[in-house]
Amino acid sequence: MIIMLENKVKKREKHLFRKCLIGAIVALSIGMIAFPLYWMLISSLKPSTELFASPPTIFPKSISLEWYKKAFQNSMVLTYFGNSFIVSSITTVVVTIVATFGAYGLTRFRFVGRKIITVSSLAAYCIPPIMLMVPLYRVVSKLRLISSLLGVIIGHLALTLPFAIWLLISFFKSIPREIEESALVNGASEFTVFRKIAIPLCAPGILSTAILVFILSWNEYLLASVMVSQDSMKTLTVGLANYISNVQIDWGIVMALGTATTIPIVLMFSLIQKYFVEGLTAGAIKG
Repeated sequence: MIIMLENKVKKREKHLFRKCLIGAIVALSIGMIAFPLYWMLISSLKPSTELFASPPTIFPKSISLEWYKKAFQNSMVLTYFGNSFIVSSITTVVVTIVATFGAYGLTRFRFVGRKIITVSSLAAYCIPPIMLMVPLYRVVSKLRLISSLLGVIIGHLALTLPFAIWLLISFFKSIPREIEESALVNGASEFTVFRKIAIPLCAPGILSTAILVFILSWNEYLLASVMVSQDSMKTLTVGLANYISNVQIDWGIVMALGTATTIPIVLMFSLIQKYFVEGLTAGAIKG
């Protein structure tokens, strides 16, 4: 009896140790991710005398909005925000629609080259964006869309569409085909099944994909910096580079605009976090 109790105590101690170890690893991981964001936020709220103080302070002694005022005194900053919103929104809508049709077709229909297209979508996503820079620039240049938002949108479509198709394939595969087959037997057309059954069942996954595409487009810098040279056509990430030079870096303004850039993404996640988690969970389970 005593031996059994000792074994139970040891098991509980091991279980408690594992939980504490996992908790410590999770806390450390969250801290490593959250601390740079926290530092950016408090740096944007520090007055100039405290921002450049040595040693730096973890908690601001006083809060100031001077960097935000200086940043938004430049009328072009709002233009950058507007350009980023237009590019990201159009990219998200177009990619979500095309990827939804494409992923559904790849998972539900049998045709020559289906597997090649599926593998190609994953391979295209794995290619580093810098490798696509020259061909995309040549295509946009031939279309005479350099230094235009449409040119940036075309580039973002090429970067995010393979990822969206590859992600949505797993979501559609998680839907039991028996549901659609029963609807087809009862006389429903393929498009009716797609519109009234597949789309509602895969809605969380489609929404999750749209969120990720919006974030990728919103944060993209490399392609937008090459496609656009005119100041009025720059996106927010490219516009931030105006405050960084070989001579001087306006750290306060950069931190303020960086925080302002992050806020829309955080708000969007807060509003639809439930559906995002449901979508990721649905895509991880194959029916």
